[in-house]
Amino acid sequence: MNKDKVLVIDDEMSPRESLRMVLKEKYEVNTVSGGVEGLDFLKHNLVDLVVLDIKMPVMDGITALKEIKKDHPDIEVILLTAYASLDTARDAIRFGAFDYLMKPFDKDDVLSVVERGMQKRHASEKVKSEFITLLNKTNALEEQIAMAHDNIMSCYEGTVKALNLAIDAKDHYTYNHSNRVARLASLLAESLGLSYNIREKIEHAAAIHDIGKIGIDESVLKKNGQLTPEEFEGMKKHPEIGAKIVRSVPFLEEAVPVILYHHERFDGKGYKNLKGEQIPLSARIVMAADAVDAMMNARPYRDSLPMVNVFNELKENSGTQFDPMIVDLIINGKVSLEMIHNANCSIRSKN
Repeated sequence: MNKDKVLVIDDEMSPRESLRMVLKEKYEVNTVSGGVEGLDFLKHNLVDLVVLDIKMPVMDGITALKEIKKDHPDIEVILLTAYASLDTARDAIRFGAFDYLMKPFDKDDVLSVVERGMQKRHASEKVKSEFITLLNKTNALEEQIAMAHDNIMSCYEGTVKALNLAIDAKDHYTYNHSNRVARLASLLAESLGLSYNIREKIEHAAAIHDIGKIGIDESVLKKNGQLTPEEFEGMKKHPEIGAKIVRSVPFLEEAVPVILYHHERFDGKGYKNLKGEQIPLSARIVMAADAVDAMMNARPYRDSLPMVNVFNELKENSGTQFDPMIVDLIINGKVSLEMIHNANCSIRSKN
């Protein structure tokens, strides 16, 4: 079994050797004749405890103590002092000394003080070891959490993609429209200063905001012209249908407000008559992106609007159809129509 290591630093040979003889049975003891030599020894050797004389030439014990604690804070230090420097030894406790021994020292006192110093050293090592073990367990747990999060996100994105493909199978226009709305909604959310995680959730929700249209009759969905009042009432059911579909997927629950409320108007005249900030912010963002994309892209029954007309429509309907805060993002240039146009073009090129 390896012995604990003690370094004795004293410029006088007699006390140095006396301490070595007292301690050698229980500890591995090395001795040096001064503070400079002691610091050099510690650079190249592992030591558990230092017994250090206060009165030494070249480098006194207090200076040596400070240097030891600066470079080797875990090493316990016991000071050797004569009665004349006892107050100095006591003051040195605040610099990190564990205890002190009076010269001439008693063998039993030496063994007792060094033993207590070693106990403190081992207790500190144990705490440090337990902390490292806990830190390693924490890091391992964080890695497991990160892996679980990645798996969930993979499932999340896979489910969103699958739902998008379901939309595509029903109506390719709705599929392309949903992808463009998702990108526009992400731009708006970013300009509002929302976090990356929230922006990502809004983008995913926007991508499936019209998923309920898979429950609408194709003759209504693809009708080349104005809907009858009865057809329009049927079309108004697609948010409820979509919310019902998505509620069955637990990790898509945050998409439900977007799906359910993306046709709510800021003045309260939407499908469910929610008004102003009663409408979730995510739904207000997607509602604006939805309308902008609808205006910018042609349908069988009408042409796309010039961008200047889109701009004017936003201004005229700010506070009625649209949240003024979101309209301001576009009007004041934080989300420019050029950015919106580029986003549309980018998504069209992929399809």
